[in-house]
Amino acid sequence: MDPTAVSCAFAQQARPQPVHVCAHRELFTRQLRPSFVKPFVHARSPVRPRHVNCHRLTTRALFSFGKAKAQTGLSDNCWEQAKQKPKYAPLNKDIQVDVCIVGAGMVGLTTAYKLAKAGKKVAVLESRVIGGGQSGKDTGELTTYNTHTYKRLESLYGSEKTTRIAASQKAALEFVEDVVKTKRINCGFSRQDAFIFFDSPSVGPEFKALLNAGLHSTKEGDFSGSAKEGGIKHCVQLQDAGAINPVAYLNGLAKAVTDMGGTIYESTRVRKPDRSVLQTEAGNKVTARDAVLVATAQPITKDLADSVAHTAAIHSKTFPKRRYAITLSVPKGSVRKGIYFDTASPHHTVRLIEGGDGRKDLLLVSGEEHDQGIKPEEYADYFGRLESWAKSRWDFAGPRKQQWSWEIFQCSEKLGLYGKNTVGNTDYYIGAGDSGHITVGGTIGGMVIADAILGQPNEYADLYDPWRKLRGPPLLPSFSPTYFKNTISSVLTLVAPQVKSPDISDIPADSGVIVQRSPNKGYKEAVYKDPKGKIESFSALCPHLGCQLQWNPVEKEWDCPCHGSCFDKKGKQLAGPATTDMRPPKIVTE
Repeated sequence: MDPTAVSCAFAQQARPQPVHVCAHRELFTRQLRPSFVKPFVHARSPVRPRHVNCHRLTTRALFSFGKAKAQTGLSDNCWEQAKQKPKYAPLNKDIQVDVCIVGAGMVGLTTAYKLAKAGKKVAVLESRVIGGGQSGKDTGELTTYNTHTYKRLESLYGSEKTTRIAASQKAALEFVEDVVKTKRINCGFSRQDAFIFFDSPSVGPEFKALLNAGLHSTKEGDFSGSAKEGGIKHCVQLQDAGAINPVAYLNGLAKAVTDMGGTIYESTRVRKPDRSVLQTEAGNKVTARDAVLVATAQPITKDLADSVAHTAAIHSKTFPKRRYAITLSVPKGSVRKGIYFDTASPHHTVRLIEGGDGRKDLLLVSGEEHDQGIKPEEYADYFGRLESWAKSRWDFAGPRKQQWSWEIFQCSEKLGLYGKNTVGNTDYYIGAGDSGHITVGGTIGGMVIADAILGQPNEYADLYDPWRKLRGPPLLPSFSPTYFKNTISSVLTLVAPQVKSPDISDIPADSGVIVQRSPNKGYKEAVYKDPKGKIESFSALCPHLGCQLQWNPVEKEWDCPCHGSCFDKKGKQLAGPATTDMRPPKIVTE
């Protein structure tokens, strides 16, 4: 493989990762056969099946619990998310713990780390693999800068709240830095400056707002406008910033959790979350004595009534968007190291990923956001746009190496929702509405939620509380107008008859389309044709609450424009709030 194609995967864990396996003797009698154990046992430490410590095995014992299924929905990005394999066994029995966490992303594992460190018995349930969701697709910036600009935040919330927003993001940066150093996580962490540049030469208003927010290390940058700096001449420069490889960091965080006594179960999908008892798709139950955290970007729900309640309380405060990223090869040392933000709409973010051993560097460019679940014909060449924009500033950039996209949830108040669930006043917590700040926001969320579960005060909890009301009339909930716009549009699309339904024979290979066959009494189908021409058909209704799904031609998946559920091309659930796969089509011939 071209070394530049893997230059930002250099931070993978050097030490083996643990595998947690059930301690049932019957399981080990069946699984730990001599032909399996022999190659991986140290010569000085002979291990026999009857003496095996069932709690841990090395990564080489990865599939002792069965052959791993192919993981769908993972991105072939520069963090090598697509190469993530299960390191922890799926749950196969009922268990009791202090705290059960659903989702092994940034929010879930940060919470688990703090709770395990405090002595809590913690179990993390992950439907796929560590970092297999949006956290493993994010660009890994840890900055005090908020992409909605501090001038905007100050006008919305006032200087006191804005100052605490900045402080919370700085605290997240320092938390990650401490964990990386303490646990020796090899994830490419580095402190570096962030640069915010504008279409106009005046940076004064944003510079003043940043200083007002307590970011006193901020200064006005005065660049030469050289290609090394992307042609930038005037910018605001922040010194409180850092960056990581998020997949490598999450792998290290997971190992730290298990080293402190926590347990992680991969390939374990939760079907029915509840306040104290959760049921998995396989039928196993987890009883949580102290608290439950659902850290799944949008809260998954147990039934129709629960879904409706969460729509009113949580989903209506956010709306799903899709963001794109590419990497471009650049000569080593040709780009000034840092994290670059513009303030255009849609905005762009750039960071440099340094290659090792004389390899070329990578320029990671992201942006081109749009609402999720748009119609297939509305998609544009977003990757091409990113490349053109980047090369207009760094014209020496080489060919595109990777490209991928991921889902974010934009909150109406520009901040994530981290805390006690608004549906029922119990020890049931959620991490949702990342507002595009997946790495830094997810870390904040984990810190806030862990402190709440431990009964400890957190000075930022009110800013991220799902119950919060930061501005506007006190009795009017902070609903998202875009959420209602997208939902209404989806409903109208669903009930409106197709003027001309596509002919299935005309569907291109490896593509999907919504069809409404004439004898089917108006029911719409989501039809996918595989590369060999085989047709698979599903109901076009999202199994969560019935919005019409749309085909995503970029990621080759089905997306919900209302609440953000995603399904692979063959209907398998990738992201919630839906907890089931797409349903078979409803065929009516009478």
